[in-house]
Amino acid sequence: MLNNKRRVTKRSLYGMVANALGERIVSGQYPQGSILPAENIIMEEFEISRTALREAFKVLAAKGLIQSKPKTGTSVNFKKYWNMLDPDILNWSFDTSSGKELLEDLFQIRQAIEPKAAFLAAQKRTDEQLAAIETAYYKMEAAKYGTDETFYSDLEFHQAILDASGNAFMDSFGTMIETALIRSFNVTTNRGEEYWLASLPMHKAVYLGIKEANPERARFEMASLLNVTDEGAKQAL
Repeated sequence: MLNNKRRVTKRSLYGMVANALGERIVSGQYPQGSILPAENIIMEEFEISRTALREAFKVLAAKGLIQSKPKTGTSVNFKKYWNMLDPDILNWSFDTSSGKELLEDLFQIRQAIEPKAAFLAAQKRTDEQLAAIETAYYKMEAAKYGTDETFYSDLEFHQAILDASGNAFMDSFGTMIETALIRSFNVTTNRGEEYWLASLPMHKAVYLGIKEANPERARFEMASLLNVTDEGAKQAL
């Protein structure tokens, strides 16, 4: 499921339908365990063919949102079967009332993984990986507040550390939750320029811990950064 590359493309007819139905499922308009409206009703609403509708269903099924069974129709899966790391599901979730809860869940998983990744990076990083972390940090310093570069440089910084951990699963983690990270950075950065500027020394402290090959410092500084960021996000919401 995590390797699913089939993203919703709104330019296609079935993509627009998949997007609309996906939003309804994630928002709870179509509750978990419920049966979706009959195909002919959905076809009439969106003025699409059965072929286009079934293509939309294939997209949603690949994301774990729905399943079809003979005689019972197409039903909404329970949330535990959803691919919560799917970029579309993340975006739909952040745009609903569950966005705050999802953000809290994100910080919990980051706090479980990223301090350890920083610890390992301080032990295992190569000169090339350290250079990538350093470059990302100085991009953060150079970024003009309010521009997309503030988000993407932050993302690059954290992904570079996960890569430097030498752990294949940690490295993949940053890629899998890229959408969620950007949305969370958007929330925390939009608190105000002063908060963004205040976060820079904390990021630098993480970088220096890794540069100095001091695993305990790197872990401590990353945990401290995430704790402050988590509190900032809660206040922003």
